Amino acid sequence: MSHLQSRGRQWLPAILFSLTLSVLLQPLLPPGTGATALAARQSPAVPLSSPPAAVAPGPGVKGVQIFVEPQAGEQVILQAISEAQRSLAVEIYLLTDRSVIQALEGAARRGLTVRVMLEPHPYGGGSPDGTMQQLRAAGVEARYANPAFPLTHAKLMIVDGERAYIMTGNFTRAALGGNRSVANREYGIIDPWTRDVSNLEALFEADWQRTASGSLIDDANLVISPGNARTALQGLIGEAQQTLLVEEEEMRDQQIEAALVAAEQRGVRVQVVLPAPREGNDPNAEGIATLLQGGVAVREDGQLYMHAKMLVVDGREAFVGSENCSPPGLESNREVGILVADGKVLATLQTTFQADWDAAQVVSRLS
Repeated sequence: MSHLQSRGRQWLPAILFSLTLSVLLQPLLPPGTGATALAARQSPAVPLSSPPAAVAPGPGVKGVQIFVEPQAGEQVILQAISEAQRSLAVEIYLLTDRSVIQALEGAARRGLTVRVMLEPHPYGGGSPDGTMQQLRAAGVEARYANPAFPLTHAKLMIVDGERAYIMTGNFTRAALGGNRSVANREYGIIDPWTRDVSNLEALFEADWQRTASGSLIDDANLVISPGNARTALQGLIGEAQQTLLVEEEEMRDQQIEAALVAAEQRGVRVQVVLPAPREGNDPNAEGIATLLQGGVAVREDGQLYMHAKMLVVDGREAFVGSENCSPPGLESNREVGILVADGKVLATLQTTFQADWDAAQVVSRLS
């Protein structure tokens, strides 16, 4: 029995929850490089899908919503924070967006329990000490992430213990609409399902208390590192029969590369979009060479910065999360992702991928 079939036997409790988020779909970029890139490539419409309703059990979660960056901008996150009634729990790699910081401060001043965990040593992100002090002064409970992990690279927000935001992007201006120099491609899943949210709350609590958490996750829809991340993603790739769409910031894992090549060689059409190198050598050069040698089609996006971490298999199931294709991202960093089988979400992912693929440059060889 395949892992997808086995997951199909798991029943996710059906709940009714109305999400009232409305998204400003027009880019919120000032004139500049990022704005020019978006003007040249308008993403397909990405409204939040209809509120979740009772659905039949199946592989991957259904009845969730998606937002796509840079088109959605800050509004999805700011509105979620402003509409929170009781609590906010944020575990994230980077928090530098001033509007988000102010919104979290405002929530704490309204009397909500606001807890924020940040990675203390992000690559290229500077020290978060000032942000931590600012948050604490406003009444936010802020602490550094569990040092047991090489990096806490998750992008997770839980609102009122009722819905989880599982994202590829950080709370930075580049990730939430873009700035004058760069706009990222990012995805976010809004999940209201009780089982998913309760498991993520347990994960957050374990990381907050700096305790072991590997045994806390009892939910095959969640993709967690350390935990099931490598098994879940390699299994997903291994079951592709027709098409496999991949958007990733990093392609630096030999096992993932081998799985993608194996899929191509058994007749699956594999398409991979990676970021164009910003300067100097391409950090994905070795992985790209492996893919090209195996016949995989690779393109690099030089307009939007490809920070997404997303796979769509045969148009029927997708992964969205914080995991890069690298050993740390799949094995040792704290990472959070989710498997999705919602039809509207899948349609948005595939349409957005096609727009990115069309805009990206073909990689035929490495110089």
